[in-house]
Amino acid sequence: MSLRRRIKYYLLRLFRIKVSPQEVACGLALGFIPSWFPTFGLGPLLSIGMAKAFRVNVIAALIGGVIGTPIWPILFFCNYKVGSLILERQHKVDEIEDVNYDHVVNETLGSLQSGGITFLTGACVNMIISTIAIYIIVYILFKRYRGTILQKINF
Repeated sequence: MSLRRRIKYYLLRLFRIKVSPQEVACGLALGFIPSWFPTFGLGPLLSIGMAKAFRVNVIAALIGGVIGTPIWPILFFCNYKVGSLILERQHKVDEIEDVNYDHVVNETLGSLQSGGITFLTGACVNMIISTIAIYIIVYILFKRYRGTILQKINF
């Protein structure tokens, strides 16, 4: 199955879910949370666990977790930038290519000295902002435009 067809399939599946817009929005927002942290590829599984714990839509949470998986370098770069801005520290991360995944994991898990605090501060701030933004956007999409979006996807 081609990528375009697969995306269309999952969008159809998501918009045809027979649950409230609030439940879908919560699922997608919660599902994206693990993407801000080094989860060693377990982000989608953590998303499912969080969805079951908070009793929101599991499929929406899984989609939220899968969305964040391929963009983790961008998310980690944002964590460093926001953490540096808040803590007023300068770090070696000026471009996305400067983000070293192994270095982030070692500093985050191994010690909370140099870059670990910066990374975690940025991750927490980004997580809160993105969760609120995703919830609002998805809620509005499902509340107002669910039918219109389904019609456009079907054609």
